[in-house]
Amino acid sequence: MATSKNGSAPPVVPIVSTSAVGPLGVCHLPRMWLKVLLHASGRLPAGYRHGTGGFDETTANALGFDRDAFIEFVSTQHPTYMETEAWVRKNAQNLDAETIRKHNESIRRKKPLLMAKVQRAFVGLDDESILDATLLNDLDDWHTLHAQVTKGALPPLMISSFNAEITEVLKELLVATHASRAAIHVDMASFGFEPSKPAAETKRAGGEGSEIAKSEIVRGGKPAAWISVYGTRPWNDADSKALDRATTRAGEIIDEVSLTPVGHD
Repeated sequence: MATSKNGSAPPVVPIVSTSAVGPLGVCHLPRMWLKVLLHASGRLPAGYRHGTGGFDETTANALGFDRDAFIEFVSTQHPTYMETEAWVRKNAQNLDAETIRKHNESIRRKKPLLMAKVQRAFVGLDDESILDATLLNDLDDWHTLHAQVTKGALPPLMISSFNAEITEVLKELLVATHASRAAIHVDMASFGFEPSKPAAETKRAGGEGSEIAKSEIVRGGKPAAWISVYGTRPWNDADSKALDRATTRAGEIIDEVSLTPVGHD
């Protein structure tokens, strides 16, 4: 996370916690708003989601509003938080108290063991019992901001940010190819992923289809990862070039993360 997304302005660490709520009482919605707004302004550090996947998508799905419409609204209108809540009140399908309660409970979950381990190491925490995702993300944000303030630079991309960064690559691939789903599998012991399961994926609503293209990222003479694209439309040269670009970028992220022993989400 050495720079903001487009490098045009100093990055801003989004230290609003997932546990923070506005008048609606919805956990994570303020943080989601801030991250999308920072990204639209070119000031979100690398490694942070901004609307797709993770708690962002969990929030959109739980409240029943269109994730992409939310991203478009915040990115183009640059609303205040209260204006954002007004948009959610107008567009969300599920804002009853019980839905909000269940959503708030659902995001109080544990981090996967590997991600928790690297985040604890990153912030200097040696208590293996601490797995709470929100707490670890908060500590991560504060540690990252401290590094920026005291050292003048953000830490490098960490393994716990891998999914967020790769998800962005896959999302851009779907936009370029109009495919229905894209996924990456990683077969590197140091990453701790199960190769048979996607390490990250993104898809269009209701879209699946069969595999129509695949590319490999080779390290040490064998596939370290591979991107699979799914859909029903014919594949063309422009699509292949888009897949090549995505594969190159994914390889760069893998290399950056593999050189860094500890982590951020």
